[in-house]
Amino acid sequence: MVGRCRFLFPQALVCALVMLLMVPPTATAVSPSPVPAASWRVNGKVSAVLTVGPIVYVGGNFTTATSPGGEMVARRNLAAFDALTGELRRDFTADAGATVQALASDGLALYVGGHFGRIRGVDRVRLAKVSLVSGAVDTAFRADASGAVLGLDVRDGWLYVGGDFTTVGGVTRQRVAKVLATTGAVDPAFVGRADAKVMSVVKHPVQDVLYLSGSFTSAGGLPRTGVAAVSSVTGTAHPQTFQSSVRPILDLALNDDGSLLFGALGAGSNSATAWDAATGVRRWRQTTMGDVQAVDHHGGRVYFGFHDGYQDDTRLKLLVADAVTGVVDDAFRPTFNHFWGIFAIDATATGVVAGGEFTLVSGIPAQGFVRFTGGAPPPPTTRQTYVDGSSAPWTYWDNGNLAAGWQGPAFDDGGWAQGSAEFGYGDGDEATVVSWGPSASAKHITTYFRTRFTVDTVPDTLVVTMVVDDGAVVHLNGVEAARDNMPAGPVTATTRAATNRDGQAERALRSFALDPDLLVPGTNTLAIEVHQSSSSSSDLSLDADLVGSSTP
Repeated sequence: MVGRCRFLFPQALVCALVMLLMVPPTATAVSPSPVPAASWRVNGKVSAVLTVGPIVYVGGNFTTATSPGGEMVARRNLAAFDALTGELRRDFTADAGATVQALASDGLALYVGGHFGRIRGVDRVRLAKVSLVSGAVDTAFRADASGAVLGLDVRDGWLYVGGDFTTVGGVTRQRVAKVLATTGAVDPAFVGRADAKVMSVVKHPVQDVLYLSGSFTSAGGLPRTGVAAVSSVTGTAHPQTFQSSVRPILDLALNDDGSLLFGALGAGSNSATAWDAATGVRRWRQTTMGDVQAVDHHGGRVYFGFHDGYQDDTRLKLLVADAVTGVVDDAFRPTFNHFWGIFAIDATATGVVAGGEFTLVSGIPAQGFVRFTGGAPPPPTTRQTYVDGSSAPWTYWDNGNLAAGWQGPAFDDGGWAQGSAEFGYGDGDEATVVSWGPSASAKHITTYFRTRFTVDTVPDTLVVTMVVDDGAVVHLNGVEAARDNMPAGPVTATTRAATNRDGQAERALRSFALDPDLLVPGTNTLAIEVHQSSSSSSDLSLDADLVGSSTP
């Protein structure tokens, strides 16, 4: 990201160009066109993209850049292109000896992280500082890392570094470090530590807080799962934890004032998630079919990239949502032709650049990276969370068969047990443990759950997002509204789920569109019956969110 520019010759020209193109964003940015702009391409995977003024920098694992007309120019793992035309910047050469994983800039220089041992012929081990204009290595900066550098952020004269290293500049630092942006000297006061990879680092714009994400279970000296807030002065963990976090979390972004933190969640959670940055309370999530691998924020909108697909459409790998409500903009749905999709995103006033593994975007040839520009402002959208599974009060029945009518709003569930999601048999990941019945080999096939919520105005759309093991039927106000992994036809207490779910499948979030006309102003009832695939099933899971959206 671009920070404040200081006019120091010879970088003054670069800063002038940066500031010329830094248009102040409106409250809600313009939606880019889903059809990519014409551009050069690279012949491999792109893991990092960064726009600095008139230039787009692209890092990854490739050997050539190719023009739309077929001209090929050698560029190894790092290249620069014109942000407005997509043409190769031939004056910039900074070939890296191995994969580039991370890029950052303060408007004066480009910081490069990855797996390399040399860049532009100069020995620099996994971390380097190069000229924005020419790619020449800044020999005054050196901070060699003992393992891969996977995340970078630079602010106020300091470079924050995350990765899979144990030393930086010969100083012990466990996977996160803070170094001087001018020389690479390690800050002795900041003692970063995490017990596994740190994949993203993001500094708060005004507070002494550094956000980390990765595959760790502890960071800054305290237990933390996949995401942590630590002091940017000392590296010590802050008290907040982040609701429903997982590991790994592959990328992070902050909104402009640092009040919202956005995460790219993998590990079967497969979601773009927004948290209150100060408290860790989850504000919204959008679920995809594969890991969310990249996230970025600009102008009140959150771009997130992923693999596999979205809502059974395997062509979708990149979407944009409202930063406050999480509502996806249906006008921006570019399509991609490869499974692995998007690994890097940079959204700025000049457009959106995304990198990954693909060769065709919305029918246009585009390999490695793609540029989106233009478009129209999206309509304003409001979002209402009616049921937050982890905080909603649920009643449940885990004693076998029930009489008809248990799904309806008039049913008396006063004798049912009470609890909060996630529900399960006792695997250790649930908030409430339910009974399985007579014995481990003769468990109840069906367990029943109910919660009530209030609706002021019926929304335009309604979506339930669930973790279910093995299958479920969803009812709204006594009417069946959706099925997940259940056979067709009548359902009874002995109806088994269609298939057994195991591994990542049993932890995956799945979303289902419901008919909003099933809601009424006032009190409503959400009822879910969870079915096992066999009476000896080892586990059960239920967590559910119900969210409505409206567009004036």
